[in-house]
This record gives sequence, C-alpha cells and structure tokens, in this order.
Amino acid sequence: MICQKMHSSSDKHNLPSPGPLSGIKVLAIEHSVAGPLATRVFGELGADVIKIERPGSGDFARHWDHNVAGDGAQFWWLNRFKQSVELDMKSERGSEILRGLMGEADVLVHNLAPLSAARLGLDGPTVAAAFPRLINCQISGYGASGPGVARKAYDMLIQAEAGVMSLTGTADQPMRVGVSISDVSTGLYSALLVLAALIEREKTGRGRHLDVGMLDVTLEFFGPMMTSYLNAGSVYPRIPDHHHAIAPYGVFTCSDQERILIAIEQDGEWHRLCEQVLHDPDLSADERYRSNHDRLAHREELRDTLARRFESTSSTEMAAALEAAGLAYARVNDVAAVTDHDVVADREIIVDGETMAGRPVRHLRGIAERAFDRPLPERDRPPALGEDTDAVLGAFGFATDQ
Repeated sequence: MICQKMHSSSDKHNLPSPGPLSGIKVLAIEHSVAGPLATRVFGELGADVIKIERPGSGDFARHWDHNVAGDGAQFWWLNRFKQSVELDMKSERGSEILRGLMGEADVLVHNLAPLSAARLGLDGPTVAAAFPRLINCQISGYGASGPGVARKAYDMLIQAEAGVMSLTGTADQPMRVGVSISDVSTGLYSALLVLAALIEREKTGRGRHLDVGMLDVTLEFFGPMMTSYLNAGSVYPRIPDHHHAIAPYGVFTCSDQERILIAIEQDGEWHRLCEQVLHDPDLSADERYRSNHDRLAHREELRDTLARRFESTSSTEMAAALEAAGLAYARVNDVAAVTDHDVVADREIIVDGETMAGRPVRHLRGIAERAFDRPLPERDRPPALGEDTDAVLGAFGFATDQ
C-alpha cells in the first residue's frame, strides 16, 4: 500500500535536549564510518538525525562485532543521538516516503556508492532541482563523478591510494595507519562543510551539493610531502617511529621496556635535552648536531646515541626529567593505559550508559557534546534497527498502516 501524505508535524520528534543545531533536521542514508560520524556530530549538537536503514539488516556496522554488551563497538561509537527508520528506498512506497522526508529536511548526508546514489535520485543535479534549499552532502571514495566513480573505497584502500601507506610502516613493508584516518577525517570534514553550507543558506536561501571525496580529504595528511615533491623533487623515506623532517623526534625504549616519544623542534630544546635531561654538555656542543639540518644529516648516529641513554634510564625517571626541562614528550600508551589516563578521567571523556536491553556499558562522550556541555538526551544510546520507524513517519505525516 502506498503511504498517504497527511500533514506535517516533524517538530514533534526533535531530540529532547537542546543544542546549537536544535531544529535542524538531518536525513542520513549512511553506513560504515564517514557518513555516520558526520551525522553523529550533528546529533551531538542537537540536530534531529533520522538514519535510514535497510529493512532486516540495517547499517552493516551493527554486526562487525559484539563488544559492547552484545552490540557492535563501531555502531555504538558512531550512532548515538539518532533515530532509526527502516525503509526500502528502491520500492515505490519507500521512494515516496524518502522524497517526503527530503522535502522537510535541512540536510541530507549519504555515503552510498555514487552510481547507487544516482539510481536513487540522490545525485547533486537531481536533488538540487527538486529540493533547492536542501544541503546534499555526498560522501564517496573518489568523488561523485570522474574516473573513480565505480570503484569501491574503504579506509585502507584510500590510505594506499593517497600515499599515506608509503610513509607508514617499516623500510621494507608499507602499512596502514592503525586507526581509520581516512574515514574519520572525511566524516569530520563533511560535518564542517555542512555547517558552512547552513550558514551560507541563511544568506542566500539556497542549498548546496557538497561532493566530498575520501581521497581528497586524505591528501590533506599527505600535503607537506606532495608539496615538497612538487617543488623540490623530495621523496620522504618511510621511517616507522621517527619524524621525517625533525630530529630528534621519535620513540625510544627505556630500561623498564616502556617507550617514550620525544619531540625536539628547536635548537634551544636540543641544548636543554642534552644539558638538563642527559647531563651531557659535550653532546650539546657537538658540531654534528648543531642545527636541525645537521641533526637530520646525522640522524642514525644521533638515534643510536640517544637510544643508549634512554636504555639506561627508567621511563618514570625520564618522563620526570623531560617534564622538569619543559620538553615535549609522550608515553606510547596502549588502549588500557589510555583508559586509565589522568586527563581522560579529568575531562570525563569516558561515561557510563546502557544498551537497548538495559545492560551497562562504558563509552566515549563526543567532542561536540562536551564542548557545548549539552545535557544527555533521554535515550543516550544508538537506536535499535527500525526502532523509530512508526514515530518518525507518523510525525512527518505518513500513515504507517500497510
């Protein structure tokens, strides 16, 4: 049965807690990471986010693992502050409902494959013609058009194509960055662009198609390397745990087998390291290490010299000496150490919550959520698949009886 449009009362299903984007309605046709992260940011800021999911299966990130009291960790991380609507967008009824939702939304975010998006009428020209005030953020691997339009694009694939893996790993083996930097940065960049488009619409009254490619965004990380190559022909080597252009700037192992990273960016800091931490004025005066350029030219011998000094000192003693000298350093923490980090505790980044079944869980508060000190909504968890279908469609004026 085709749903009949009855009346518009979409304000009824705003999230219960206010925020700077309160009243903004976001339609999310998304999966995996990049799209869901962008829309989670909007939800943190108070927007009403409606997540459209495939009937029966939904976002496949729901099922990647069961690490959060039976729920998926990725899905928990990315989908709080949202409502879930099951919708078969390929059916006549689903297409009608989708157009109705788009007609009342402020923002559409989708990271479908470009060809699939075009078949559903979600491409830039089609959406702009039908919904001129709608901001249509289309996330893809290689852009909404062009030679990469049909290619699959996952985080590690983009890291490889964008050159990031060429600088990550050992001298013999390129590796992915251990977190999904392409997905995450694309999601955050998309959120930034949508916010700018909302401001622009206030001035012009017009929406905008935002064509956000994961390759484009990931090249931001590769920017200094490409700029060096384009202008000087320089190709940075792959150095696993040290900086390409600054020395000493890297990881050293202490006597207790804990690792500390130091970052010495100025010549004055180099002298303080030698004199106040290593207690070696002769090393400070060594002409081989006078400037950063000199230290880079003698990188290997400098690294060996410092490695011997660190190996004879515990990480606690070394951290205390670096702290006293006002030098930049960091412990190389694993996930357990980060969980117990004093700053994480002080900023209340980890909070308690409950699953749909009422099981206790711990998770991260969002950055936007903390920055605006937004009160938690009544439902501080991701939605169950299709949990809000009837409520949302009814609020938008669609009969839900079949």
